[in-house]
Amino acid sequence: MSTIFAKISIFLSSLCVLHCLATPFVLLLLPALSTFFSETLERALVLSVVPLSLIGFVPTWLRHKNHRLMICYIISISLILFSQFVIHAGHDHAAGSSITFLNWLKTGVTFSGALLLAWVVFQNNRHTHYCTHPHHHQDTARPLPEHHDEVSA
Repeated sequence: MSTIFAKISIFLSSLCVLHCLATPFVLLLLPALSTFFSETLERALVLSVVPLSLIGFVPTWLRHKNHRLMICYIISISLILFSQFVIHAGHDHAAGSSITFLNWLKTGVTFSGALLLAWVVFQNNRHTHYCTHPHHHQDTARPLPEHHDEVSA
């Protein structure tokens, strides 16, 4: 069940990355579509990515407890939340308004967080499926290779 949420999280994080990449260019080229790339859409993406990634990440992480992946996960979520709730970039796209430094900063931080989140959820799932460490749960890990040491007579 958690793998479904992990896949949804990767998809939504990737969608967030695409949104972050496309927003500045679409706003510059097609001002008529600027209402589609609104703060409301960004908040909806964030409010869906964070809980879904948590549901998809934590249960599989608990199987292997790779602390580096947990640190990367916390950093990625922090970047996304920081960009949405701390950096106050204006989305006033009235005629003649330009994209400010804060808009670029917010987009860059959100993009970095979303990209890191997609990568860390992917790595977490990959680590869970390929982990051969003996203390981990063997129901999802690859079996340990057998060593046949023959004694020569």
